[in-house]
Amino acid sequence: MNSVLDRPLVRPSGPAAHAATERSIPLDARTALVQAALSPVRVPRDAAHALALLATEHALPPNTPVFQRRETAQHLWLVASGQVALGTLNDGRMTQQTRLAEPGQWLDAASALLHGGHIEDAVTKGETLLWAFPLERLLPCVAAHPTLSHGLMTVLAGRVRDLTEGTLGLMQKDAEARCATWLLQHAELRRESAGHSTAVVEMRERKRSIASQLAITPETFSRVLRHLSDKDLIEVRGYTVRILDVEQLGRVAAS
Repeated sequence: MNSVLDRPLVRPSGPAAHAATERSIPLDARTALVQAALSPVRVPRDAAHALALLATEHALPPNTPVFQRRETAQHLWLVASGQVALGTLNDGRMTQQTRLAEPGQWLDAASALLHGGHIEDAVTKGETLLWAFPLERLLPCVAAHPTLSHGLMTVLAGRVRDLTEGTLGLMQKDAEARCATWLLQHAELRRESAGHSTAVVEMRERKRSIASQLAITPETFSRVLRHLSDKDLIEVRGYTVRILDVEQLGRVAAS
C-alpha cells in the first residue's frame, strides 16, 4: 500500500474534489485549530495564521496509509478530523497499534523535526482530513515566529512524558491495574436523565488494538473487564463501559 506522499499533493478531480471542498476548513478555523494543537503555549494569532497558510489538505478514505516506517519524513502532519492509527503494518493490516491520533493531534512530530525516518506506520481509521506542513517551508516559518517553536517543543515534551509514564506503568503494574488506568484516562462524564453524571468510556478501537497498547493479549483484556464487572466496578455493554465506582477503580489502577 502506497502512502499519501506517493500521490500528488493536490486535490482530486471529479466527485472526490467536490467532497474534499465540502470538508475544507476555512482559514480562520484552521488558525484556531493550530492554536489549540500547540496549547498550552499561547501562540499569537498572526503566528498561527502564518503556519495555517502552509497546510495542504488531504481528505482520505478509511484504511489509507499516511506514511510508512523508514520513509523519510517530509511533512509535519496534523489531524483535522477523523482518526489515524499508528503502529506496525503487516500485509496491509495493523498488527501492533501503539496510539490513536484524534483531531488536533500531531503524527510523529519527532521524526519530522529531526529530519529522520518515521518509526511507525500511520493509517486512517475512517474518513479523515489531514493537514500536511512541508518541512522546507515550516522551518523558516518557525524561525520567523518563535512562539511556534515553543509550541512544538511543548508538544514534543508532552509526548515524551506520556511515553515515559506509559513505560513505567507497564513495568510497574499488572494487567488489571493497566486496564483500570486506561479506563480512567479515557472516561468522559455523561449527564443522565436524573441529572446525575456518570463516567463512561466509549471504546472507539477494537479490543485487540487496546490490548496491544497495554501489552496484554485480547483474551486477557476481555478477562480483566469481566473481572472488574464482577466486582461491580464497571458495566460493559458492547463497546461502552460505564464506570460504577470511580474511587475503587482508582485504587485498582494505583495498585
